[in-house]
Amino acid sequence: MKGRHVKHVLLFFLVLLVSFLRIEKDREYLPDDLGSGSLMVSVEGVPQEDERGLKVKVKLLGGDMPEVYGKVGYLTLFGAGDVPSRNFEVFGHVKVHNGKVFISSSWKDIKRIILVGESLRDKLIKRMEEKIKDTEVKALLLSYLFGAAQNVMPFEYQASFWRTGLLHLLVVSGFHLTLIALILKHLLPGRYGFFLALLGISWYAFFVVPMDPPVLRAYLMLLFAILIKLLDRRPDYLSLLFFSGYVILSLYPEYLTSYSFWLSFSATLYLILSGMNTNGIKNSMPERFYPIFISFWSTFFAFLGTASIVSTFSLTTPASVLFTPIVGLLFVPFTAYGILEVLTFFSLPSFPLEWLGKAILSSVSLLSYVSLTVNTPLSVEEAVLITLLSAFMLYFLKNWWKLLAGVSFMPFLLRSLL
Repeated sequence: MKGRHVKHVLLFFLVLLVSFLRIEKDREYLPDDLGSGSLMVSVEGVPQEDERGLKVKVKLLGGDMPEVYGKVGYLTLFGAGDVPSRNFEVFGHVKVHNGKVFISSSWKDIKRIILVGESLRDKLIKRMEEKIKDTEVKALLLSYLFGAAQNVMPFEYQASFWRTGLLHLLVVSGFHLTLIALILKHLLPGRYGFFLALLGISWYAFFVVPMDPPVLRAYLMLLFAILIKLLDRRPDYLSLLFFSGYVILSLYPEYLTSYSFWLSFSATLYLILSGMNTNGIKNSMPERFYPIFISFWSTFFAFLGTASIVSTFSLTTPASVLFTPIVGLLFVPFTAYGILEVLTFFSLPSFPLEWLGKAILSSVSLLSYVSLTVNTPLSVEEAVLITLLSAFMLYFLKNWWKLLAGVSFMPFLLRSLL
């Protein structure tokens, strides 16, 4: 194992330990029930309506409880049909669980609206909603381009993405940021293109989408990869992944218990490891077939990296290994055109985006009829063991031998079948 990788891995595990201790300290400091008080909140997610009222993701800006300032919370507004504004003050009851803040209130307890200017994200979403007429494609764009929760989509499409194991395609991640960087880099020559790419990914990450763990991880990796290239050096993406991991956990120790963080981190780890020491495969294969092969190869290992984590709370869908490259053929132009629309403030013709969006939704719905889910319940300890063992094997194995990394999952799969 290379010395620089050992250093980053050890530092990452040290930060894991420190984050755990910080969370335990917060649990002692913050009681589960903080009581009631006034809170100033900023809406970060898309409000979801149910029979009781609204649920929405918010950021806590101020109020009677300074111990939760700056934290992200989940607000339930009983009896509400909509939020009064993106920023408002509400009287609510606050509870804390695993570092997450939950607020319960009623629409009658909204005290005042805090007037602020319309954000860039809000303006872009409003412009998109004016241009895109199809409501289903509109919901897909809200989730895929703007990072809204998947439940903004009609339930039938949510179910189709879940049954096919393609929910991960809806997550704003490195694919979006990489495309932005590639588009902008080629608009200017040399180093100027790199600087423009830096501006573009920063603008998108900070002003267009919520800074969720996958976005923050991808942004940090791409930011430092571009800076390293500007120094005429070659980025080591494995080191950058661990670096981004311990930076994120140092800033947000509560992400230690975030499934979103670990799914993004593990999928990226396995993608990087699956591409290391595979020149033997590439050299033995006709060049025209290699792009097709690598799409399925990468998807298999991304699935392997997340399957054990997903198994701790849900079913897994092995068919996603086949479905992801197929649907990905539509997602690539959909993403590229969508990014161009965002960069031009939705000034391009909308019909390509609508056509591609409808094709994606129809394809996923069709594939959901032939999908297969597997129930392999795992404890958190078992998931950690499998993930670490397989990653260790992937690092040292070469070429086709990397497929042996899947062996560590087999005993648990057989246990569930017997």
